[in-house]
Amino acid sequence: MLERGPFDHLRSAQSRLSNAQYLYRQASGRQYDYAFLEFADVAMLVWSAGIDVISVLMLLDGQTNLGTSTNRRNYLKQNLDITHPHRDLWGSWRFLARLHNFQHNLDMPQSQFESACRGSGQLVSNLNELLPEGLRLPPNTFDWLLEVG
Repeated sequence: MLERGPFDHLRSAQSRLSNAQYLYRQASGRQYDYAFLEFADVAMLVWSAGIDVISVLMLLDGQTNLGTSTNRRNYLKQNLDITHPHRDLWGSWRFLARLHNFQHNLDMPQSQFESACRGSGQLVSNLNELLPEGLRLPPNTFDWLLEVG
């Protein structure tokens, strides 16, 4: 199997965010309680994209064993948040984790979903700024998250 590099994870993040935006726009015209599955799918894609961006940063830092999402969380907390404390990356992680929980539990009030999307959008934006200029996601792939609600 081919080893996947930073560009592959970046492509994955961009694709997932684009798909999430499409699903969100399709579902946003419907009553939240009746479109909860679609919104949970949005949450799943945003969660996965956030993990992808952390993976890019890990790979660029020389990490060769990405492991599980727990490894990414620990890397964010023990490396990125410490070296960039002004970005409050660890504090923003909770929003991404809420989306992850929604995708599995299928139960989240609309206001919390919207807040988690906005917070996750801020996290992705902050992580994106840590990437080298040639590897950054175009802002239009995640800036829609900042406007959810």
